[in-house]
Amino acid sequence: MKRIVLLMGIYLCMTSVWATEASKFAEEQYSKQTGNERVHITVKKEHTVEYQQKIGEQMIPAITYGYGDMKAKKRKKCRITYICLLDENCNPIWSYIFPSK
Repeated sequence: MKRIVLLMGIYLCMTSVWATEASKFAEEQYSKQTGNERVHITVKKEHTVEYQQKIGEQMIPAITYGYGDMKAKKRKKCRITYICLLDENCNPIWSYIFPSK
């Protein structure tokens, strides 16, 4: 029983760290596009799905998408949806943020 609880705890820690990697990448990309205006995304839900298709010459094995709240330095919070393409090592390579409202 202790092993099961320990394995579940390790799994939850690993998935929660990996789940925020796409949102951090989206934050960095958005900040670069807007002239280094710092933004912060608070993730509400995030999902990763297997894709296994080629886009141009790049193989895309998975896509991460989610929604949450984005807060810029001098703006109020707004609800957003984001999408992030992952490479073979599950590292983000491209992201885009859509305003939800």
